[in-house]
Amino acid sequence: MVYRLLGDGLNFIFRYIRGNRLRTLLSLLGITIGIFTIIAILVAVDSLKASVTQEFAKLGSNTIYVSKWGWGGKGEYPWWVYRNNPEPDYRDYKALQDHGRLFANVGMMLSNNGTVKYRELAIEEADVFGVTPGLAERPLNLVLAAGRDFTPLEFERGQSVCMLGATIASQLFPNGDALGKKLKIRGFPCKVVGVGKLHGNSMFGTSPDERIFVPLQFMRRVVDIKRAFANVIVTGKPGHANEEVNDDIRRVLRASRHLAPSVPDNFALNRTELVAEDLESLFSVLTKAGWIIGGFSILVGGFGIANIMFVSVKERTRIIGIQKSLGAKSWFILFQYLAESVLLSLVGGAIGFALVAIIAPIATSVSGFTFSISWSHVAVGLLLSVVIGTVSGYIPAQTAARLDPVIAMTKTV
Repeated sequence: MVYRLLGDGLNFIFRYIRGNRLRTLLSLLGITIGIFTIIAILVAVDSLKASVTQEFAKLGSNTIYVSKWGWGGKGEYPWWVYRNNPEPDYRDYKALQDHGRLFANVGMMLSNNGTVKYRELAIEEADVFGVTPGLAERPLNLVLAAGRDFTPLEFERGQSVCMLGATIASQLFPNGDALGKKLKIRGFPCKVVGVGKLHGNSMFGTSPDERIFVPLQFMRRVVDIKRAFANVIVTGKPGHANEEVNDDIRRVLRASRHLAPSVPDNFALNRTELVAEDLESLFSVLTKAGWIIGGFSILVGGFGIANIMFVSVKERTRIIGIQKSLGAKSWFILFQYLAESVLLSLVGGAIGFALVAIIAPIATSVSGFTFSISWSHVAVGLLLSVVIGTVSGYIPAQTAARLDPVIAMTKTV
């Protein structure tokens, strides 16, 4: 009996949808847009968070970057504080390497743009990185597909050798025969000893695919140091908090740069957490915006569903009277119409969710970032649809449940 009556109610809804396609579409459009907006924002934010976490893991949570410029943080960016800071130089690198107490590793990298040529092929403004041992792999993410890393002697003497990112290698050597070839970096000949695997896009532009790596000492010869961007990269020993490592860096650099106690630091100590704070604030704003925009759309859609349900109650008033006269309880009538309202909301939500499922792989292929839908997103979509359907259908369902059976059976549409 229960299933038959519910089936009759659902059949009415489907007949109503078929007979009033445009009205139903417009009524459900708000639900569809609202669910689409909210789920799309959640998918984007969660996917980007996962990408950020992955990138930070590569950069290292216990790694500190000594730079001229700070990476940000909460509040207004104090550019005037960093403007007159000198770029970290080789003396800073050696001072930290020789006098640090809490450092597991100290490295340095210089980066600048320059023309790279092989015969008639040339790449203008290519990113060239001069590195110390270990930095090409981490944090610069170069994983070799062919060839080798630099030898200790090549690092020490700054010999003319280089490793190419996958994109650079394919542009200069379309036939894949880069190893052993000599190209020119800013006019200086350099032998290719390694080629990286294809990495793909990176959240922070840290993909090695379009980069060229050379020993730091070679880089110091071929670029104007004053125009190069420099970082000294310090990894703390296990068991020591980042603040302890920061204090040790300050101690060494302030002594090396002869800074008086009253003079503030003329360098910035950066960690990935600083960027994470800014991004977390951005993600929070995006999520709130998605809920607000989606909420307005859902509100409009809720009125549309309520309208459909009021029409349903009006057109089936006599049927409700007959049901009650045959013993149907008010709670059953209430449940029947709420179920129909929830079904309508689920239809609108399913359309919105399907749109997200269609767009997510397209966005992945276009952007290079992975946008994936998880079960938590499915749960949010279902829960929202059920809540919207319940709220929108409650008053029409309550109206139906309170009808007097005698009066209801005398009504005509």
